[in-house]
Amino acid sequence: MRRTLQDYNVSPGAKIDADAVCVQCGTVNPEGTLICRTCGNNLRDQRRLRLQAEEQLRAGGEELPSPRKIVLGIIAVIGTVLIIIAGINADNIMLWLVSSSEYSTENPWSGELGKQLSVMVEDLKAQVLTSNQIYSAMRTPINAENLEGFFVIAIRDTEENMVPVGKAFVKSKGDNYLFTALLNNGAQVRGIAQKQEQRLVAYWDKASCEWNGQKGSASGIVSKRDDGRYEGYGGTDLTNENFGFYAFKLP
Repeated sequence: MRRTLQDYNVSPGAKIDADAVCVQCGTVNPEGTLICRTCGNNLRDQRRLRLQAEEQLRAGGEELPSPRKIVLGIIAVIGTVLIIIAGINADNIMLWLVSSSEYSTENPWSGELGKQLSVMVEDLKAQVLTSNQIYSAMRTPINAENLEGFFVIAIRDTEENMVPVGKAFVKSKGDNYLFTALLNNGAQVRGIAQKQEQRLVAYWDKASCEWNGQKGSASGIVSKRDDGRYEGYGGTDLTNENFGFYAFKLP
């Protein structure tokens, strides 16, 4: 039986509006999944584009066009959606084309990758943070372009207050970023993320979560906000829900 986020003592945050069925590979994902578990397609962007296309079709339904115009209109809409989806996922396509990276056959718990992440976990454990350091980082986010370093992880509680729930460590490795996170409930998250503009993206086969002696795949996206803090969404197959979180860089 799958655990829910309540079992992790973590607030689920806002639910994500995303399609379950991926148009790119046909995979049927759990409801609310942000990233397709098979191909990495962004299901939230897919849903937005689909709704926009449907709205355009409804808006054009005030008149009764000829069958020829209907066919041409459908072809135009489908073509537009496919082009936009291809553009949004251009980074994913490039990543698949160069998937023969040094870590392509490893997982976050074994091999050279596992060793490097384990060292990072020990460094993170040694990073003892005071309450003043934690709340200072949350009150006044550091707006830095460098993604490397230590971070405070926080979520919003039911009263919309920002509550610290753990810490994380990010380190660059070539074109990738290695990351580890330790949560106050004992969970550990680790893996590799790729930088896409101002985002870090971790796919299911390159990230994992361990909690209460069990390991499961994980994925997520972290985006930098204008005020310096990072906002993220993620999920793990240890639970059937996605969740939101924030990261604040430490000096």
